[in-house]
Amino acid sequence: MAREDRAPATGEHDKLIQSLTAHKQLLSQATSTIRALTATRNEMIAQALEDGLSVATISAVTRENMRAVRTIGLAYGDLHPSGLSRGSHLDALKAKSADLHTAEEHRGRIEKRREALIVMALRSRACDDIELASLTGLTPDHIRKATRRIRRPA
Repeated sequence: MAREDRAPATGEHDKLIQSLTAHKQLLSQATSTIRALTATRNEMIAQALEDGLSVATISAVTRENMRAVRTIGLAYGDLHPSGLSRGSHLDALKAKSADLHTAEEHRGRIEKRREALIVMALRSRACDDIELASLTGLTPDHIRKATRRIRRPA
């Protein structure tokens, strides 16, 4: 869509660009946090398995399915018993899993706000699909698919 076909550039356009840029950064930070928490939690799972905790117990504490717990445990082949108690492992796994769950919920809220901003931008014709893709880090095709049911001004 050519610039002339859209609504004139306004303060609304600038605000949307700032908000989308900020949400892209927030989403990047949230994703990085989740990666770090997941890596730490996975190491803790593997160590707990090495120290004798059952797959079922770890699965219940972490809310991961048992197959995932087994797979994580197999990925760390060079661990030695740590000497930590069962209770210490369980407390640490509960805390790290709760942190991870909180981080995932935070990322979900950011994604929902980003989607609302995308809808606002399309409805107000402040940005087209290509510009939105650039501002959000998504592909133009993703923008079109995600907003297929949104009414766009003619």
